[in-house]
Amino acid sequence: MPTQAASIPIIATTDFVSLEDFLSHYSNVEAPFKYEWNGGIVEQRPRTMNREQFFIFQNLLDLFLKTTSYSNKGMLMCEVDMFLPFSNRTRRPDIAYLSGEQMKASRDGRPTVCQFVIEIISQNDQVSNLEDKKAEYFSNGVQVLWVIYPNHQKVEVYRSLKEVHICLNDDICSAEPVLPDFAISVSDLFA
Repeated sequence: MPTQAASIPIIATTDFVSLEDFLSHYSNVEAPFKYEWNGGIVEQRPRTMNREQFFIFQNLLDLFLKTTSYSNKGMLMCEVDMFLPFSNRTRRPDIAYLSGEQMKASRDGRPTVCQFVIEIISQNDQVSNLEDKKAEYFSNGVQVLWVIYPNHQKVEVYRSLKEVHICLNDDICSAEPVLPDFAISVSDLFA
């Protein structure tokens, strides 16, 4: 489970910011923070992908490069802005899959809802924030969510808020139905 990190505050703007202004000013900011838009308020959070977690992304990217989705111009990316229309906010999952069509459509700078997202839990993550993300992801069109716990070498694979598969050791984590040829054992994920 994620730890409670009371020492890492979420800093929010006090002025209303439109989604368009947020996308033009915060989407490409190079900083030790990530920014999410929440109904007009910009929230600053610590980046959750850290150097110790890069090997997880590398293992996933190596696998993704062998998929049909990659040959169809899809991409697995870190911290992609996703606009969640039913929640009236943006989120930046640690890793997300964009189909070839979404990659092409994203050229205009508008965020999209990714059907497969991955959250990697670090010591800065809070349980309540993770629960909010899960609910928002599924109510806005995400079909598969992986929650990776590096400290426990465990992966929770969600296909809804009620359907979860806990994966340990040689258990296979799959991104079906979004990516039918994307599956990896927990052991290989952390190799």
